[in-house]
Amino acid sequence: MAAEILATIPINDEVAAVDEKIRILDEELTAMEKRKEEIENEKAELGNARIAVLAKTAPINGMLPELLMRVFEYAALESDQEGVELPLRLVTVSHQWRTVALQTPRAWGRVVIEVEDDSGARPMIRRARAFLERSMATPIDVVLDILQWNRSEDRTMLLKTMLELLIPHIDRCTRLVTRCKEEDDAPLVLSSLTPHFGPTLKDFSIESRDSVRLDMPNMPYLSRLSIDDVGPRNGWPNQLVTNLKSLSLRYFKPIAFEGFLGALESAQSTLEELRLARCSLSFDSHAFMFQSSDRRPRFPYLKRIAMVEVSPADLDVFFESIHAPALEDLFLGLDSQRFRYFKFMDPETATCLSKCPLKKLEIEDACIEGSELRALLALFKTVGSTLEEVAIGGGELDTRFFHAMEVDPGTLPRLRSLTIRNKSEFTGRELLRIVNARQSRPGISPLQVVGVDKCRAFEHDVADQLKRMGIKFHFVPY
Repeated sequence: MAAEILATIPINDEVAAVDEKIRILDEELTAMEKRKEEIENEKAELGNARIAVLAKTAPINGMLPELLMRVFEYAALESDQEGVELPLRLVTVSHQWRTVALQTPRAWGRVVIEVEDDSGARPMIRRARAFLERSMATPIDVVLDILQWNRSEDRTMLLKTMLELLIPHIDRCTRLVTRCKEEDDAPLVLSSLTPHFGPTLKDFSIESRDSVRLDMPNMPYLSRLSIDDVGPRNGWPNQLVTNLKSLSLRYFKPIAFEGFLGALESAQSTLEELRLARCSLSFDSHAFMFQSSDRRPRFPYLKRIAMVEVSPADLDVFFESIHAPALEDLFLGLDSQRFRYFKFMDPETATCLSKCPLKKLEIEDACIEGSELRALLALFKTVGSTLEEVAIGGGELDTRFFHAMEVDPGTLPRLRSLTIRNKSEFTGRELLRIVNARQSRPGISPLQVVGVDKCRAFEHDVADQLKRMGIKFHFVPY
């Protein structure tokens, strides 16, 4: 009824003309929207075509596959995990890159199984299986890190699956790093993997959150062994250290020192590096403390010793118990303890450091004030004829140390590298005075390398002056 009424109402010609124009504009807008959509689709197609042309003409496509393989192999040797996996993430650069990656076994030679919870275990197993298959028969490095993985219902089963996956490939593994959390993890790892250790595996590291003591298996082929809170229950077997070039012990309290030294003696002809961190020594008899110098084991190839948070008394016992005539590098981390006169500073002792060609000395977190400074300067005089590198960091350091280095540079005539770390009071003016005191002095080597790490009072503009003097300068701001 309403439509019939509206139809009988006359329409003004002017209104009809306006309505017609609106209709025409609506049609034009619709056509423009349709054309816009067509243009956007065409633009997207051209963009894809451009990418295809760039991919086809990319310089990488002109590189020989052998060169790309060398890129992957070089990256695979890096210790940085991001650097190792970066080439594998670039497989979208070109089809050739992906093909070469898949056909380069060395690119897949670093197998990392790092699990923090049950949800990440199975993806890590699949990832490790792919790496092991693609690496074929080439040497591999393996990292098994379950240090953050809490105990759960499926944890033991999943860990056994990981170990069973690794066992067939241990014979081509060159480096194996394991980090465990629960008390039964380390025994399971050792019992599963060590029977398959062969001549290829040279570097083995095991770490445990819980203190674990067990019957250590023989690992005669290893040249590097690192043990963190895991160790033998009943003495140190000689076969454990026989061929070692490097031995690192951490969180081992106490070490039955007589048995340990006896086992270490079996590595006399090979041992080059020894590191003890947060360890203590125990002794079966007092007679050991008074043994004659001719009974001390001699380590002719031992070049580096690092002692971190080992008590001064144990340090004295250790250095009195061995001969290390080739020692070149000594690291002392004292955990804020006062620096003192150690027996290895006494020229009358048979094991004095003056009898070693010590070239590098690092002291970390030591309290060196007053009498402790005199002890440090006495150490410098003991080893000054050969010492070339000195690094001091953390702890407390008497500012008179810098004055002594300036006034008497002849204490360390061959010093060429000086590094100061975490000393808030150390300034650039002091450093320049030390540098200038060694310049153009007969019989005194000028400093060639200087490092300053996180020293609050150090002035940044000193770096330019040092560089103009031709000194290699490394600076880390506070």
